[in-house]
Amino acid sequence: MKEKAVSGNEQNNGPVPKKIRGLKDLVLSVLGLVAMNGVIQLLLYPSINNALGEDRYGDILSMLAVVSVLATAIGTGANYARMVAETKGRGVNGDFNIFLLIAMIPVAAVSVAASLLILGSRGVPFNLLFIVLSILSVLRYYGDVEFRLNVNYLRFFIYYVLISVGYVGGSFLVKYSVLGEDISWVAAIILGEALAVGFVALTGKIFRGRDALKASPELRENLKTTIFLLATNLINALALQADKILLRIFMNGEAVTVFYVATLVGKVVAMLTTPLNGVIIGYLARYKGRFTKKLFGIATAIALIVTVVFTAGGVLASHIFVKWMYPNIYTEASQYFIFANAGQIFYFVAGTMMVIVLRFVHERYQLIINSVYAVVFVAALVPLVANFGIAGMTWGLLGVNALRFIAVVITGFVHTDKNKAQDGPEDGKVSEQ
Repeated sequence: MKEKAVSGNEQNNGPVPKKIRGLKDLVLSVLGLVAMNGVIQLLLYPSINNALGEDRYGDILSMLAVVSVLATAIGTGANYARMVAETKGRGVNGDFNIFLLIAMIPVAAVSVAASLLILGSRGVPFNLLFIVLSILSVLRYYGDVEFRLNVNYLRFFIYYVLISVGYVGGSFLVKYSVLGEDISWVAAIILGEALAVGFVALTGKIFRGRDALKASPELRENLKTTIFLLATNLINALALQADKILLRIFMNGEAVTVFYVATLVGKVVAMLTTPLNGVIIGYLARYKGRFTKKLFGIATAIALIVTVVFTAGGVLASHIFVKWMYPNIYTEASQYFIFANAGQIFYFVAGTMMVIVLRFVHERYQLIINSVYAVVFVAALVPLVANFGIAGMTWGLLGVNALRFIAVVITGFVHTDKNKAQDGPEDGKVSEQ
C-alpha cells in the first residue's frame, strides 16, 4: 500500500487544516494559470501579431489550434488516466510513457500536415521545429500530473511560472526577429514548453526511474482508460479550437484574428474554471450523500448567475483590453463581444456542471452528450460559417454551447433522487470538462 501523498506545505509547516489547504491549493492553481495566460495574452501573442500582421497572425493561431487539439486530447487524456490509475492502485509510469511515446508518431504527422496546409512549404528546419513544439506541448499538458499526484501545488505553481518565464523570453525573440520571422515564433513557444517539461523531468518521477518505460500487468486496463479519456478530450478540444480552424478554411487568417480577439477575454476568464473543477472533483469524491433535485437546482442557478456575471464582465473587459492591445481591429471585433463571450462562458460552465453530474451518473453519459454535441456542432457550424462568416460562428457557438449546457442540466435532473450514496468516483470521472 502506498503512503498518502503529502503536500509541500504539510512537510514544511506541519498539518494544515483541510479547508485552508484546499483554499491555498486553489489559489496556487489559479495564480499559476493566470501568470501563464497573462503572459500569452499580454505579451507573447501581441508580439506575434505586431511582428507578422493580422492575416499571418491568424494563420499561426490556426496552427496553434491544431497543436492545442493534439496536446489536450493526448496529454490531458493521459494526465486524467494517470490520476484514475492511481486511485485504482494501478499507478505506474511506464504504461503512460509508452502510450505517449507511441502517440508521438501521429503527433508528428499531423503537425507537418497542418504546417503544409496552412502555411505552405516552409522548409525542413521549420517543420522539424514545429514537430518539437507539438511533442513538447503534449508532454507539458501531461506533466502537471506529477504535482497533482503528490498534492504539491507549490510546484504546480512553479511549473506554470516557468512556462511564463519561457514565453517572456520568447516574446523578445519574436519582437526582434532574432531567428527570422518563420522560426522565432515557434522557438518562443518551445522555450516555455521546454522549461516546464525539463522541470518535471528533473524534479519529478513520472519521466524517469526503472519503470519509466516498463509495462505493467495492468497495461491493457490503463490504455483502455486513456483511450476513453482521449476520445472525450478530443471532442472538447476540437469544439474549443474549431473557430480558428473553420474560419481559416472558409475565410482567411484575418477572420481568425478578429474572432479570436472578440472571444479572448471570455476564454481566459472561463479557463479559470479548470482549477475550480479540480477542487470540485476533490470535494465530490469525499461526498457520500445523495444528490436531490433541490441541491442540483441550486447548483444550476449558481451556474446561470455565473454565466451572466462572467459574460458581462468579459464584455466590459474586452472593450478595455482589445482597444488597448489590438486597436487596429477593435471596431470590427467589438460588434461580436456580447454573444461571442457568452458562447465561450456557456461552454466552460457546462463543463463544470458535467463534473457535478458525473458524481452520480455513469461516465458513459459524458461521452454520449459530447458525441451528440460534436455532431450538432459540425452540422450547425460548418454551413453557418460557410454562409455568414464570423457572424455565423458567433451565433452558432452560442447556440450549440447553450444546448450542451441544457443537455447536461436535464441529465442531472433526471438522475437526481435516484442516485445512492457513493464512496468515490468511478473510472473516467475525473475529466474536468
